[in-house]
Amino acid sequence: MMNCFLIGIFCTCIFVASSVAISSSSSSHFKNLKGLLRRNVRSPVNERIDCIYMVSRDGDYWYQSDGAQTGVCGLYLIGDPDQLVEIEFNYFDISCTDDGSLNFLDGWELGGQLFPSSDDHALNIDMRYQTFCGVNKPKKLLISSQNVAMIQYRIPETGQGFTLNARFLTNPKPCNVIARMPSGKYSIKNWGRRINCSFSIIYPENVRVQSMAVGASKYAGVLSQLQQENIHSQFQLKRGSKVTRPWSMVVCEKRGKSDYAEFKTGDGLDPSLMGYNFQMCGVTNAPSRSLEIPLNCGNSVVRLVSSGKFYNYIDFQFNMLQPEDTTKDNFCTL
Repeated sequence: MMNCFLIGIFCTCIFVASSVAISSSSSSHFKNLKGLLRRNVRSPVNERIDCIYMVSRDGDYWYQSDGAQTGVCGLYLIGDPDQLVEIEFNYFDISCTDDGSLNFLDGWELGGQLFPSSDDHALNIDMRYQTFCGVNKPKKLLISSQNVAMIQYRIPETGQGFTLNARFLTNPKPCNVIARMPSGKYSIKNWGRRINCSFSIIYPENVRVQSMAVGASKYAGVLSQLQQENIHSQFQLKRGSKVTRPWSMVVCEKRGKSDYAEFKTGDGLDPSLMGYNFQMCGVTNAPSRSLEIPLNCGNSVVRLVSSGKFYNYIDFQFNMLQPEDTTKDNFCTL
């Protein structure tokens, strides 16, 4: 079957392979993408790829059409958080007739949603999305802006296809990231730049903030220089089995603060379309007084919004929520 979606001004349909089927529901999108992540942590360095495939290691990958393809296939590439994806074509033969083409996307698409979102990417969609066809291979190297990239292809002619070499390059100043693992530690930094950076985990997560300096020029103890706001109604700071006083400052944007961290969750890739949003700003360097934030939907995002006036960072741990700790809320599908 086919699943249709819109990318920019392009209407595209994905052919669904039975072994890794991607259904029309958002929850099924993430279920199958998670399966690909688990299966391809140690993918081969030379491999024929399927219609829906994921790679995470340097190597040569090739596809040859059997003539049965009726929709668009997808190759998802993902590196470590501090890597970029570089693609070079060694062989290319895709007829431009019968809607045959190959498209490179600087980022990922799933269910009609993009990561990074348009709010967080330096390039507009026309520059992020490039289309190729014919017998001449693309001459230039295709390089992503973050640790993920995607190749979409529709090749109706039997025997036609492509061979590409994928390399994962060091990114000295990573910003937008999709996590390969459901648990770990990470630090988002703006490196003093005016930039928005998102760390996306395609699982329901419990995020624990350990330290941060966002929108402040110097440390001011455990609490921010900004006014506190009581957040007992949503989240509480836990020390052992006791609940202590509120620790964070929320609704920073509404107070006119241009630098803040966001914690978002929803059932799609695009953070700007997620129905839940919790904000923090200020400074702390006390990991023992960390704040735990449950994010219950299919995708969890920690996002750092920076004006360029401060050197912002946020250190956090993330662990996948267990099914018994996960409750589906109405905002997941907004």
